[in-house]
Amino acid sequence: MSDKYVFSDEVVAVCAVNATLKTEGVFGMAGGMYDALSRNLLGRESVAKGTKVSRSGEETAVDVSVIVDYGCNIPSVAWEIQENVKNELKDMVEIDVSAVNIHVQGVGLSSDKERDPDGEKGAGQDQTIVEVQEDSADDEK
Repeated sequence: MSDKYVFSDEVVAVCAVNATLKTEGVFGMAGGMYDALSRNLLGRESVAKGTKVSRSGEETAVDVSVIVDYGCNIPSVAWEIQENVKNELKDMVEIDVSAVNIHVQGVGLSSDKERDPDGEKGAGQDQTIVEVQEDSADDEK
């Protein structure tokens, strides 16, 4: 009989967040609707902000929404995030991830490149986050 451990999606997501924030060129995590509700209704940030874990049978996919540093090579940062998340999940929870999908939600500008203890760069300093939005065909009419 082999030992099998099952980890919650939140545990997997927290590992993915930590791996993402360690990646050079990542300004911070970008939250979605769930994260906004958590912040507004519960008054606290989600520890898995900007990540979604999807499982289908034995396959696990992770979606990561990030804000990148201005001036970085975005494809290189996305590749590094994918590798870091895969390695972190393999090392921490022994999960082979089938896909790590990166969603760049914005570009962060900061005069201070040091991270604060919560993982955000330039906390308390002059910061600007430029959100990237998709153009709609309806906008042209």
